[in-house]
Amino acid sequence: MKRKNFVFIAMMFASNLLFAQDAKVLTWQQCMDTANKYNQDLVIAKKDLAIAEYDYYISWNNYYPAVNLKYAFNRNENDTREDQWNLSVNASQTLYNFKNISELKSKKASVDKTIAKLTQSYASVYYSIKEAFLKMCYAQENITLLENIYSLRTQSADIVRLQYEGGKESKGNMMRAQAQKHSAYTDVLNAKRDLNTARRTLAQTLGVDLSGDFTVSGELTLKEDKTEFDVDAKASQIPDVIISSADVKIAEYKAAYSKGDLYPNLSATASAGLTDAMGPLPPSDSKSWSVGVALNYPLFSSGLTGVKNAVASANAALEQSRQEYMKTLLAAKTSLQDAQMSAERTKDNVTTYQMFLEASVQRQKEANIKYLAGAMEFQTWQDIEQELVNNQISHLSALYNYNIALAKRDKILGNTNGEIR
Repeated sequence: MKRKNFVFIAMMFASNLLFAQDAKVLTWQQCMDTANKYNQDLVIAKKDLAIAEYDYYISWNNYYPAVNLKYAFNRNENDTREDQWNLSVNASQTLYNFKNISELKSKKASVDKTIAKLTQSYASVYYSIKEAFLKMCYAQENITLLENIYSLRTQSADIVRLQYEGGKESKGNMMRAQAQKHSAYTDVLNAKRDLNTARRTLAQTLGVDLSGDFTVSGELTLKEDKTEFDVDAKASQIPDVIISSADVKIAEYKAAYSKGDLYPNLSATASAGLTDAMGPLPPSDSKSWSVGVALNYPLFSSGLTGVKNAVASANAALEQSRQEYMKTLLAAKTSLQDAQMSAERTKDNVTTYQMFLEASVQRQKEANIKYLAGAMEFQTWQDIEQELVNNQISHLSALYNYNIALAKRDKILGNTNGEIR
């Protein structure tokens, strides 16, 4: 057992090492391929489905004939010794059993439920990977943005310093410009720290241990989203709703199963045997066979009130599951509506901040000219520059929030775009 564990760990280490060497720039497709192989949540979810399917196939055995082959030897010794060899074959077949029918349908509903859970797990993992990937994109672009802001603050600090040395600016304003430059520098350092955290998060969601200063190939964009759907119609496709619907079906079949003792069971049996003192091989001393059909009707096999109470309990559980389904459906509609509104709202924010950004770029250019010409005060000039910085940061954040909103909507719908297998 220890050797198997060692081999498994060694293989995982080797695959991770090769992956890390080849993944200096990690594409989205590489992320998905890796997650499909190594993400532990996906592996567990797939095993759950396999178990449910096996349970369903086991239930089919109630409909298959049962065959038993018996080969026996018996010796009796008193005044004389008698040997006897027996070879017999017994077969039985259930022709009708109400409980078996209900159980099989219940198992099939359990498979459907597990498939919905698998879809839900896929969507959850897909969202985790998408979120981690987008955080990497944001962290990388944020570093570039903050480096540009640092460059802007450095240029501004140099301008103010020259103005101060020329006697046109106060020492306090010169010191403030230097402080803003240093603040921009520390922002870049913090952004690089955030990138390291984002790397770890992405590696965890992929299910591998990545090392090194890898990056991802991607950028935050305003993707065209033409998704238009009826929330009420789409709600029935949400995994949570499908799972709850399967629970109702299972409860219905269990309610039917509880009534099984009210119906008779029909079965058929057949047997054939050979008996011989020397060995059960033809010709034998005796042969026997039988064929029969049995009708079994349990009257009070569970007690006088057993069936009555079992039916009442199953019906109560059924009503409970129906109420849970309605609760889940209403919650799903609300969540989906909120996700759709969030996607639309964040998309509008991107457009708005883009307009503010373009305006602040123009205002900053005009302000530089006026400040150098002595036609604008330091504070007004700095306010305009700060507005540019704020709009740049807000625009990038809006792009991130919009892409996250789309990913959250996909998660609710159980949508993985066919990328998880």
